[in-house]
Amino acid sequence: MVKTRTRTMLLLTYTPRDGVDLDEYHEWLRKVDNPFFNSRPAVKHYTNWRVVDRKLGTSTFTHFDLLYIDDLDSYEKVFGDQSVEAFAREWVRKWGKIPDPDHPDQAQNYQVLLCERIAGPDDEG
Repeated sequence: MVKTRTRTMLLLTYTPRDGVDLDEYHEWLRKVDNPFFNSRPAVKHYTNWRVVDRKLGTSTFTHFDLLYIDDLDSYEKVFGDQSVEAFAREWVRKWGKIPDPDHPDQAQNYQVLLCERIAGPDDEG
């Protein structure tokens, strides 16, 4: 388990478009996506996850990423980074449900939620 001192995370949820070869996609995550995001200065730690079974309830996504950042104001440091913006546009072209990075509703391709940790084992107090 990775320990991080940051209390802030971006939760990215998405489902690659129908017809995507998931083995190819997962290899791309390992070789391209994950190293790219972990190399960005505003990113403290980044991991990719796949939902393998819905044990209780339903979800609107099959994959999610955890992207740890410094604080609640750091969202712009990540998504204001021109390299990240270009990378996200290419992800949409290659894997998004609507492969148009200029489509007005990118939430159909992915969602980004700004999260603040409330409690954890390494908290003081």
